[in-house]
Amino acid sequence: MSKIDPADFNVITSAFKSIAQEMSDILLLSAYSSIVREAKDCSTCVMDAQARTVAQAEAIPMHMNSLAAAVPFIRAKYDLEKVRPTDAFVTNNPYENGQHLNDIIFILPVFHEGKLAAFAGSICHHLEVGGAVAGSNADATELFQEGLILPTMRIDIEKDLGDGPVEQIIAANVRLPEIVIGDFHAQISAVMRGRELMQALFDRYGFELTTQCMGALQDYSETMLRQTIAKLPDGEYYAEDKLDGQKLNSPQPVIRAKVKIDGDSAAVDFSDSDPQVSWPVNNPVASTHSAVLTVFGQLAGAGVPTNDGIYRPIEITTRKGTMLDPHRPAPVRGRMSASYRAASAVKRALAEAAPELFSAAGADTTNTVTMSQRGPEGYQMFAEIIMGGNGAGPANDGAEVVAQMLSNTGNTPTEAIEMDTDFVRIAEYSLITDSGGPGAQRGGLGARRVYDILGDDVLISTNSDRHNNTPWGLAGGYDGSFVAFTLIRDGEEIRYPGASNIQCRKGDRFVIEISGGGGYGDPKLRERAAVRDDLACGRVSEKAARDVYGLDMADVAAE
Repeated sequence: MSKIDPADFNVITSAFKSIAQEMSDILLLSAYSSIVREAKDCSTCVMDAQARTVAQAEAIPMHMNSLAAAVPFIRAKYDLEKVRPTDAFVTNNPYENGQHLNDIIFILPVFHEGKLAAFAGSICHHLEVGGAVAGSNADATELFQEGLILPTMRIDIEKDLGDGPVEQIIAANVRLPEIVIGDFHAQISAVMRGRELMQALFDRYGFELTTQCMGALQDYSETMLRQTIAKLPDGEYYAEDKLDGQKLNSPQPVIRAKVKIDGDSAAVDFSDSDPQVSWPVNNPVASTHSAVLTVFGQLAGAGVPTNDGIYRPIEITTRKGTMLDPHRPAPVRGRMSASYRAASAVKRALAEAAPELFSAAGADTTNTVTMSQRGPEGYQMFAEIIMGGNGAGPANDGAEVVAQMLSNTGNTPTEAIEMDTDFVRIAEYSLITDSGGPGAQRGGLGARRVYDILGDDVLISTNSDRHNNTPWGLAGGYDGSFVAFTLIRDGEEIRYPGASNIQCRKGDRFVIEISGGGGYGDPKLRERAAVRDDLACGRVSEKAARDVYGLDMADVAAE
């Protein structure tokens, strides 16, 4: 193999990233649903001929390796040497290395001079995929109740889409076919553009040089992550984290992580985690892998490209039948709760080894709220993800109301929701005083979102966590706050657990309060000017400033 010219390497590898990003831009600009268009719950990537990730757009960290992980099941069913230019591969099956049913994976082969040269792919969270409930079925006890299952399958994009059987089957099994098919078309358009751009890249630079650059970029990422791991002290570290139980204050499943650092490699073992459960918070094994890889990828930093190289130094072990590797057909719709607890346990274990490199826990859960109403002309529906506070770090406060470490979704504007639906109005969207964990560096604040229900027969379905466990502080910092979902009806307040289906009527008010992040360091060591500023801005109360931070309120009064 000839040596790659550095200029060629920089130009071609930058093109890989640009192609993945352009695919993402097309998907977002073409999408119909607010969960994709506004919240950006989708990812795109370019893979080599062996379906190893080369470049991924800056989208959802939890989708790390999602597309490449699905390819072994494609290989098991189909001879990739016989793939045709009109072939594509589709799946959403969590038990064939998908994520959950709402995440549909679409992959196209890329050919150069008649030879399979690469793949382009996208994964997109679809607003609705059928199932027993419009939205997220909190009462599901098996996968079949969560929606339409698309097995790993090869389709012909000229025959099976449009008025072909695949698209028609999807449309017939969802409540909002126009929106779902619109988002599906956005996925397809993005990937077709990615294939076109990759073919142009091969035509310009040739098969050999382009594929060499793919391998070299993956090797570079591997080298950078190995250097990062090598900075951690060798040893075995252990931590655990808990999910909420099925109901408020019911027994909480535990995720247990043992992390071994050995030179420039790491091994993560979840074998001792609790068994799978009957409600939909189990985690498909591909999601477990993505959660772990995200922690290490973020440790390496934004300068290290996301690709197959960063997967190589890490060995991940699970035990079949646990929450992090369940038996089919365990329900998995709310798998992000277990994913976050897996990532949080790994992060906490590594923080034991090197607390100066890590922040405290953030809200670290995907608080998904779906609201729907069926009328004479069909369904209205929207879904959004409500953000919380990040954990504080050794030199910084946590950020407020931002996507957490496994996510990169955006806050959905209130205007977008109220324009798309007529059965809900958002009455309040605010920061919650004292929700950030106290510390020398304070945890980011959580958010309150209040919905006024304007019509009858509105269904709210939720997926969430942190109702019974708080984001942990680090190095003497305090924990962040709890999540709370409250329905107010005729003056009565009714609390609901994280996974709930809630029937609402006109005049109801639904209040969501999301966790603030954990604090870092002793709060008594926080700079007095920072405490006074927090107090003046309403981030902390007078009581917390005085009793927790030790602020002399007489000095404040004198000012």
